[in-house]
Amino acid sequence: MLLRNSPHKDHKKSSPLKSQGIIKDSPTERCCYTDALIDRIRHCFPADTVFKSFSPTALSDFISDTWVAFPATPFTIGYSYPFPAFTQSFFSLTGISYIQAMPMIWRVLYTFERIIEQKGIDLGMVELAELYDLTTFGSHRYLLKRKAGEDHPVFKVTKNDTNWKRRFFFVRRDTIPNGKDLPKEWATHAISIAHLKLTPAARERVLAFKKLDPEVRSFQVIVQDSQEVSSASATMSSVGKSAKSAKSASKFGIDDLANVKSSRRKTSAASPSASAPKAPIRGKGKKRKTSEDLQGFPLLRQQFLDYFDEKFTEMETYVNQVEDQDRQIADLQQMGVLKDLKIADLEKELRATKDEAVKALTNFDYEKTFDDTLKIPELS
Repeated sequence: MLLRNSPHKDHKKSSPLKSQGIIKDSPTERCCYTDALIDRIRHCFPADTVFKSFSPTALSDFISDTWVAFPATPFTIGYSYPFPAFTQSFFSLTGISYIQAMPMIWRVLYTFERIIEQKGIDLGMVELAELYDLTTFGSHRYLLKRKAGEDHPVFKVTKNDTNWKRRFFFVRRDTIPNGKDLPKEWATHAISIAHLKLTPAARERVLAFKKLDPEVRSFQVIVQDSQEVSSASATMSSVGKSAKSAKSASKFGIDDLANVKSSRRKTSAASPSASAPKAPIRGKGKKRKTSEDLQGFPLLRQQFLDYFDEKFTEMETYVNQVEDQDRQIADLQQMGVLKDLKIADLEKELRATKDEAVKALTNFDYEKTFDDTLKIPELS
């Protein structure tokens, strides 16, 4: 059954969804992206796209020849499908499914797309591989990790998302561009982008990228009223309000960024209820720095926040990894129990076979003795 207002009837026979056994069925993994939420991101797909109705028991590793899973994250930050060239190149190179990319990857790719259009730097996969390592912390979900000893190439991308694993939906392959060519199962083999060679020209582009202002290299979402929203404050409702604009996949509204000021500063300036700043307390000691003085250190402040978010994300992924190991230990223990039961059955069968052999040997000896007593002794 399709969602309401869908332009098509689901009259074609479709292959059922089945789990790959990668994701354990649990309340923290089951889909929570309802039909009402799907309605909010319909405008991000072609008009003829057919969406599968919400199922509370669906898992993100469900696969089918008919349906393909999409995470909600890219469409809540500004993406539309088909994805732009740089983003699609990443998935074509790595071979991972869209659903395997953690939210941090989508924020990095989105920021790169914006910088490519805004600054005209011809960034590609070679430059991305020079700035990030592709890694996973379990369950074959991937994120981009900064190089050891380097600062974050893109800021404000390591925010911890609530229920991101459960926010996904399914689209019928034959109703979207290149849908039949999208992966039909999760990539579970070793994946790396470190083999890409850095050319002198690519090195120059990487240096040009690193010289960009930290604000330009920060993840941000542009909503309808052209206010700048950081990853910490972007919500589904803000995306719903911007649905009317429905820009194409490769357009990010870069012209709107030129004169945009921080939403925090706008709010404080426009709000009539905002209290006037208190006069500084004068004393013999050093003058205490005001909030305006602290604004002179945006890079340091953001580096601290990114470091904190990164460690928080690592803690979450570590917990997930421990849970995966616990499940593996439980599976091994279960296998041990089954093995013991099998050994017990084999021992029982062996005892039964030995008993039958003893009985057969006893019967044979008895028959032989009986036959010997019936023989007539020969006369000499």
